[in-house]
Amino acid sequence: MTDVDIRPDLAALSDQLAGLVVAELAQPTRDSIAVRFTNGTALVVRPRGDGFAVVLNKPKSAGSRFEPTRRQNEYLEFIKKYMRRFGVAPAEADIERHFLVSAPSVNQMIRKLERRGFVVRDHDSFGKTAPRSIRVLWDG
Repeated sequence: MTDVDIRPDLAALSDQLAGLVVAELAQPTRDSIAVRFTNGTALVVRPRGDGFAVVLNKPKSAGSRFEPTRRQNEYLEFIKKYMRRFGVAPAEADIERHFLVSAPSVNQMIRKLERRGFVVRDHDSFGKTAPRSIRVLWDG
């Protein structure tokens, strides 16, 4: 981990973070913000003097806690295959039938995949999830 003044290295920092998917935002201290990405990279921004300090921590190995579990990967692969075959995302009922699990189990898994940054879903103006709107962001 190294502190970097954000102003002179903004372009380099932008290049390093390009294409990463945010998994989680946190506030480790009252005056700092942490952004964790699905590949395990973490970015912490905190005030320093008259500017900001940026700490960029890249994962040491591919075995990051931000990789999907075996079961999560099975769901992601099914969603990708379904979309290739039918041209639309599966409904939760389709996933339920494929994995022979209950509707609440499917909903819980999709919500967990969404929280961890592996998928996104569209929401209507009332905050309800749009049908068949799952998009897989994980390419691993």
